[in-house]
Amino acid sequence: MSDPSLFASPLVCQAARNLRTVEWLSENDTWRFAWFCRRDFWRTQRMMARTPDEAAAWLPALAFAVSCEKDADVLAELARQPLPEPLPPEALPWRAALIRSWERQRAATPWGKTIRLSALVRLDRRAERLPEWLREARRALDLWWYNRHLRLAALAGWRPRPGDGPPHRGKTEAAQAWVQFWEERYRTPGSEVDGLLAATARLHLAETGWLPSGLSPEQLRAKLRQWVRQYLISYDDRPVLTMLLSSVPADASAPERLRQDIKAWLELTRGDVDWKKREAVWDLLAAWQREGILERCGISLIPDLARTLEWEQNGEVLRAMAGYIPGAVEVSAHPEAARVVVARWEALSREAFFLGSPPGGLGGALELSAGWGPDRRGAGAVWR
Repeated sequence: MSDPSLFASPLVCQAARNLRTVEWLSENDTWRFAWFCRRDFWRTQRMMARTPDEAAAWLPALAFAVSCEKDADVLAELARQPLPEPLPPEALPWRAALIRSWERQRAATPWGKTIRLSALVRLDRRAERLPEWLREARRALDLWWYNRHLRLAALAGWRPRPGDGPPHRGKTEAAQAWVQFWEERYRTPGSEVDGLLAATARLHLAETGWLPSGLSPEQLRAKLRQWVRQYLISYDDRPVLTMLLSSVPADASAPERLRQDIKAWLELTRGDVDWKKREAVWDLLAAWQREGILERCGISLIPDLARTLEWEQNGEVLRAMAGYIPGAVEVSAHPEAARVVVARWEALSREAFFLGSPPGGLGGALELSAGWGPDRRGAGAVWR
């Protein structure tokens, strides 16, 4: 009988290997009882998935992990795993399986329910689910302020699919009510955080033509940055900011527009900006780089990374920066800056303990980033 693997695509074969790896790890006592090992494993996978196929190949393993996981911190990391768009055809059933795994999650706490909701909102972008999301949004208004902000942040990240036309052209009442809900929150915010939530939701709607009038996507992006810059973020609001910015896609309509957008975001990574904002912005920029958007537009942040690493000391910000892992083209274009960055990461990897990071946490992330070069990323550069 013929070996079935001979007829499987490389993506299917890699997905099978990834799934077997996670199944094997799940049988290990350390993996089962040390939640931070599972969290850091998935954080590393998120940081290292540089191509759509690399991200898609983890979907079956991710569905298995979600079905087994009980720890809220690990689930929060699982909810942030990259989802390439559009998905390869063979990966469509994997996304459906992942959605089912999240649907079966029975969260017992408000934070657990928010994590589950944020994953489903991000994975299932069908307009048919808007009645459900709208009910969740209205229920959230009755929650305690902290849980309300988190729940609305999860919902504000919803984006219509490219094929879903705007609701003012014959779409459902639920779609129109969804737009109205966020329009009202934007016009009369109850707090600075509410304004940030509404600005993010309206940006997603405007980018796909769901807003019949008002500010353009470019203006809403500027408004969103203004809210991030101006409002005083508490430690409790940190997950809200991270959740919101992680949902914002790059404006890849034109390279010059994207350059201006990135330049404006980089202003929020300076030393006089609150560290929680610096962390969220670097996480955003690193995600755009991993998605290949910056490379396609001929944009590299290696010089900016080198300058920032000269003074940045906050461990959480450094962890977010470590997710920016350039490819061969970027390294070849900026060899001197790349040498500076690698040297700094290697030094910080040795000092990770003093930065207050747990074993396998920041230190592990920095060592991965310090591993740029022909042996790790296939970059045939001489700067290594």
